[in-house]
Amino acid sequence: MKSKIALFSVLLLIFSILVPATVFAATDPGLENAIKATKQLFDIPDSLSNFSYSVRIEGDLKIWTLNWSSKDNDGTSIEVSIDNTGDVLSYYRYISNEIIKKLPALTESEAQKKAEEIIEKLNPNILDSIKILKRNRNVSINDNAYYFSFVRTHNGIVFPKNGIEISINKQTGELESYSKNWSKDLVFPSADKAITLEEAQKAFKKNLGLALTYKSSIENKNIKVYGAYSPIYNSYYYIDAFTGEKINLGSRYYDTAYGMTLKLGFSLEFSEVAFNEIVLTPEEIAAVEEVSNLLPQEEAEKIARELNILELDDSFTLSSARLYKGWFEKNGYEWNLNFTKSDEKNYSRVNVTIDASTGEITSFSTGFSMPDDDTVKYDKDTAKKAVEEFLNQIQPMKFKETKLEEREDEISTDEEIEKPKYYSFQYTRMVNGIPFEGNGITVEYNAVTGKIFGYNLEWYDVEFPSLEKAVSLDEIYNIFFRDIGLELQYTTAAPEIIFTMEKAENPKQEVKLVYAVKSDKPAILDAFTGTVLDYSGNPYKEEKPLEYTDIAGHYAQDEIEVLAQAGIGLEGPELKPDEKIKQKDFLLLISQIINNGYAFYGKLSLSDDNETDNLYQLLMQEGIIKESEINPDSPLTREDSVKFVIRALKYDKIAELSDIFNCTFKDKDEINPELIGHVVIAKGLNIVNGYGNYFRPKEELKKADALIIIYNYLQL
Repeated sequence: MKSKIALFSVLLLIFSILVPATVFAATDPGLENAIKATKQLFDIPDSLSNFSYSVRIEGDLKIWTLNWSSKDNDGTSIEVSIDNTGDVLSYYRYISNEIIKKLPALTESEAQKKAEEIIEKLNPNILDSIKILKRNRNVSINDNAYYFSFVRTHNGIVFPKNGIEISINKQTGELESYSKNWSKDLVFPSADKAITLEEAQKAFKKNLGLALTYKSSIENKNIKVYGAYSPIYNSYYYIDAFTGEKINLGSRYYDTAYGMTLKLGFSLEFSEVAFNEIVLTPEEIAAVEEVSNLLPQEEAEKIARELNILELDDSFTLSSARLYKGWFEKNGYEWNLNFTKSDEKNYSRVNVTIDASTGEITSFSTGFSMPDDDTVKYDKDTAKKAVEEFLNQIQPMKFKETKLEEREDEISTDEEIEKPKYYSFQYTRMVNGIPFEGNGITVEYNAVTGKIFGYNLEWYDVEFPSLEKAVSLDEIYNIFFRDIGLELQYTTAAPEIIFTMEKAENPKQEVKLVYAVKSDKPAILDAFTGTVLDYSGNPYKEEKPLEYTDIAGHYAQDEIEVLAQAGIGLEGPELKPDEKIKQKDFLLLISQIINNGYAFYGKLSLSDDNETDNLYQLLMQEGIIKESEINPDSPLTREDSVKFVIRALKYDKIAELSDIFNCTFKDKDEINPELIGHVVIAKGLNIVNGYGNYFRPKEELKKADALIIIYNYLQL
């Protein structure tokens, strides 16, 4: 990941170098027109009197980014990007200290209508060329806006690389943000001679296909391994809609100035990601070494220096060393050592990671100055031979359990430009003849120097379930085409951009008609049942608007429906509004609306005991429930519901002064004396109402009445 960030930083730097300085001159003759065009389309308040702008060149387009902000510098601002054709590319509005009511004044359908009106205003006659995408997450009460995504279409066929994102304020109906990605001057091939969906499915089975794999995820801080069927090739591969052949539309960048060729979509960088790193103090390191018999730092350094391929002679200094917890708790501790060497001409560094229990080298990477003669001297076959000789030395047993991932390159390129200076080899771990995604060995090779400069081992110590009884591949294909499926799409291969220090060439994009795997669900099928799984290996649950089938005509229907529009409620489609509510479900409703309840926003049910425990931990921290009051599955009385709500409002300290309150309910003697103040405050705020002159404090609360309480809470 770090190397990806570095790459894009370089690319951005090159772009800035390539843009002439005169572009940014204050006398830019197109600026006035850009401002006028923007003010014709958008209301820019006079209070936003501070103005600034920037301008950039993209191909034949000149794009201005205009910013208006408050003269009081309170953060209020509007920013618009517009090109020299008058096309608005983005809009963003931020109003500082804006008062946000919790419940929306607009319904989602009303907001969508406003979004489409704005899109049409900015892009006349475009609505027939876009299609709204279904929402992929539940609405949250803490969203200040409704968010809509539109995909570009041509003759009814989607072009996912283009589209419009727009958000509308839930209270005012005003535009909050707008972003348009729309390639110009594209030629879309006719779909008249495209193969049928049935033919595409046959081609997919033959030329792309599914494979049985082991996958992993984190569950309760442990590694969970499960079997699944998924596509063999990544999302850069498609079925040509005319020939049925496999095509690869990944993108290439050729950097002739720096001698690099990178193919996006493939892992060509050395990974240095470590999650949940826990860096220890020297005192803690000493304690861990004492109780766990971990390698001392000196022994770890010796292991690194003895690996000949790193060439760590006495001229290299150990510049830093740290002991930290592996990115899964059960993986133990690792040493990370950094060695550096510098002289007048060169700077070199070597980073090594070593398992602190076994002494096994799990990764290394080297940085060095490229020689003056950077001619490529070694081809891929030579590189592969050197890499495999190295692996037979450093990891002979594990290497035998891997298989080289052969990546096909089907993009025609200039051979001279194509000649790579670096190679990456990915060996995937095989378990019982089945690949284990995410486990294996990656090695990086320099084709100029003939040296290995990167190595990374991912190898989990876990048990693997038997997949002998997995569903047959033929049956899986039937499920895959039924529950996930292929669709006809237009797409493009990202252009082969050639960078030099003088220019950047960006050839015109060619539109391809393809059959692609639909992307609205994960393309992962359970190995035993064929059930669609999410990326954690659990059954996939499609996010749908919260609606109930059993509330029509109910006295709480209006309140329940308004809350559902805001993503607040309990799991449906049946609510059973007159059923008694459990303590944990009422507290789940509260967690959906408090400021620190983000872990439960949009969550309509508690999936297991661990999640229930997390809910109670949160609400104890917030002072909403005490440990002695925890009783998750018990029915909730009316007086206890009020107690929790008043605590959520942070009025409980006042409410506890029971003697200062005058309770007018005739059954006040039945109310817990400690909760008299809570009940009076709740009634005064119209959070709860009684049954005439009676409160009925010990009555068990219905789901419908619980939702009315939440609705009234949000009116404050």
